[in-house]
Amino acid sequence: MKEQINDIIKSENLQEVTLELVEKVLDNEITNELLKEIPVLKSLVAVKNIYTSYTDRIFIKKAMNVLLELGETNWKERTELTTELDDENGSGAEKILLAVDKLETIEKCKVYGRLCKLKAMKKLDVKDFLRLTKLIQDAYLDDLILIIDFKKRENKEINEGDYTPIIVLGLIFQEPSEQEPIQRLAQHNEYDPEFKGGEIKFNYFLSDLGAILLEHYYDLFPEDKK
Repeated sequence: MKEQINDIIKSENLQEVTLELVEKVLDNEITNELLKEIPVLKSLVAVKNIYTSYTDRIFIKKAMNVLLELGETNWKERTELTTELDDENGSGAEKILLAVDKLETIEKCKVYGRLCKLKAMKKLDVKDFLRLTKLIQDAYLDDLILIIDFKKRENKEINEGDYTPIIVLGLIFQEPSEQEPIQRLAQHNEYDPEFKGGEIKFNYFLSDLGAILLEHYYDLFPEDKK
């Protein structure tokens, strides 16, 4: 599959492919006329003919939801995307397929596709691309919008429970303030406190990963723009 996917990524007419055409290929409804008009579909047909189970069909659909998000980039940008992901452990196309395999929803595939688009357009380096890939795989996507609200409250005391999902994901971290001085108090009866102070407050800040997500949030989730 990786050879055919690589061909699709590098195709000059990827932008002509739609989800409707993908469904036609998967349902064996594609015509010879369309194959002539959009040659990249031949690679998709080849994939479909090799991998025929229901599970394969779902995986192909997931992969194409990723790749179609790259439609606005040119073939040179997409080629450089895969080349920059190449290493001794595998090709860039393999890396993308392995990432897709860990995405459990079509929505995540679309978000990952937008991430690939950012990488293809040189808006991310490889390290940040891979870190955000892992985040998309691990997160419940609806929780990630908390990063927008948190930015307004950064370096302030917050209700930790409101932000637990993004704390767990490592997008924000806590930093203790200096301990307040402890003072001995005059006790007028046995119920009066003997001391006051000593409290430590925790302030929260964006982590490096949180800052990267915040910078590119609306590129990954354009539907959240107001």
